[in-house]
Amino acid sequence: MKNKNIMKDKKGDISITLLVLGVFAVCSLALFSFYISGINGKETAIRVGIVEKIKSLEGEIRFYQSPEINKNPMEIMELFDKGITEGNLIFIGVKDGDKYIITGTYFEYDLELFGFGIGEKKTIFSVEYSFVP
Repeated sequence: MKNKNIMKDKKGDISITLLVLGVFAVCSLALFSFYISGINGKETAIRVGIVEKIKSLEGEIRFYQSPEINKNPMEIMELFDKGITEGNLIFIGVKDGDKYIITGTYFEYDLELFGFGIGEKKTIFSVEYSFVP
């Protein structure tokens, strides 16, 4: 007897249907806006990687300057001599007085054939971070 009453109760059908359609519409619009914005996931990951690497290099500099280690990062780290190159990423460190400046740059060539870059390097994204240890 109770099952027949549940099947005949249709008071919430219209509101639930409108709620489901509304949620579907909002999610569809959000996905469509991300699609038309043209955000490239690869470039976003590279940008996050640059920031993480710069913070890692800062930690390494602070480690070498700690009283327990007491070394000069300028002499130990190749970041300050010739920089660090990882594919299309270049990291360069400079000491200006007491302040350290670390720059991370992502570049691409004008044309790439078979994995080799041809032409000029174009800077796509660059981060400059300065700190005093």
